[in-house]
Amino acid sequence: MVRFHPSVLLYLNELVDVLFYENYFSIRESAIDYVTRLIDTVERKIGKAQYHIAPKVIAHRGSWFIHFNISQKTTWYFLFEKSGNHYLTTYVFNNYSKEAQNLNL
Repeated sequence: MVRFHPSVLLYLNELVDVLFYENYFSIRESAIDYVTRLIDTVERKIGKAQYHIAPKVIAHRGSWFIHFNISQKTTWYFLFEKSGNHYLTTYVFNNYSKEAQNLNL
């Protein structure tokens, strides 16, 4: 079971507007579809894909992380806590964010 911290849900909701208003997508529904794909991918992969211990520099955001691409240019990172087969996503960022610049992956 995958759950999303309220701050992650807020970020993903705002991401739709950012993608649309900054012209990454010309149609708002396309931005919604992109974010929906992000959510679907993390829900599908978080328990199956290889996940990693979060580097010390971002460990305060979550103990574990997975990363994946849903487009050629952007890698998404989801940090999370886990207990058995229950996952709580606690933070999300991509390779363009300042957090990614501090990672040595």
